[in-house]
Amino acid sequence: MAASISNNVSQMYRNVANATKTAKAAGKSNARSADKSKDVSNKASVFGTGLGNSATVSFSPEVEMYGKVVDLLQKKYENADVFVAGPDDDLSQIGGDLEYSIILSEDEMKLLASDDEKDKEAKDKLLGKIDDAMTKISDMSQKISENTDEKDEISNFGISIGKDGKLNFFADINGNSYSNNSLDEVIKSLVTDKTNQ
Repeated sequence: MAASISNNVSQMYRNVANATKTAKAAGKSNARSADKSKDVSNKASVFGTGLGNSATVSFSPEVEMYGKVVDLLQKKYENADVFVAGPDDDLSQIGGDLEYSIILSEDEMKLLASDDEKDKEAKDKLLGKIDDAMTKISDMSQKISENTDEKDEISNFGISIGKDGKLNFFADINGNSYSNNSLDEVIKSLVTDKTNQ
């Protein structure tokens, strides 16, 4: 089951962090009223000391890790949501409110959150692959729009990076699925199908 990191965890992270920045809590009752419009879930808890005008925010390690990765990627790609997915998740069902979605495995999330020097090379390599994919997804978006019109139903398109590091392009258009390790081949198949209709 996929979890929307950017819509759930980072929102929760930002909401609680913003509540502590803008409010001075004198205890548990005031900590909850710091921002009544925002909902604080079970994973993030605000604890008031009861002594003075401060609050302590405690996050689970998973929330901190995912929040760190989301912040890292969303600073670089403002138009992308970040998700974590398991090996059995249907990636075609994952999507957010922003223009693009970056879907990572739990291992990739852990790697990107790591500050360990021994992970630096692998982390930089993964960030390079994400950079390359984000450039290519922009090209893909442009090529798909050039070869479709308002009658076409584009339900999904994207790029996945295999364990071997190779990119695979996919698109679901007009009820047909297209997939290939070449963007040009995906577009060629789309154009062929449109001319045969």
